[in-house]
Amino acid sequence: MKRWSDLPAEQRDVWVEKLRLHEILGHEICINGFEVNTSRYGEDEYIKITYTMNGQRHFTNTGSKLIKKQLEACKDDLPILATIVKKDNWYSLS
Repeated sequence: MKRWSDLPAEQRDVWVEKLRLHEILGHEICINGFEVNTSRYGEDEYIKITYTMNGQRHFTNTGSKLIKKQLEACKDDLPILATIVKKDNWYSLS
């Protein structure tokens, strides 16, 4: 069994603020990582994006399939600078 102190620092440090997607639209963020999770209300998936903005660490959950596809395509290149934009009814990295 592992000890709390044996975990990597990024897993131990839980002092991050959750922001909603509309709060970060149009702001440049540094995406550090993401994880795909299954919703507890069904079989739908959502992603949890971890990032820094203005020197502070945050996370945001979204069900955007386009952002999920974009992040999975560049997962080996993280961290990346990006801006989340809304085009019609779609959210996308820009």
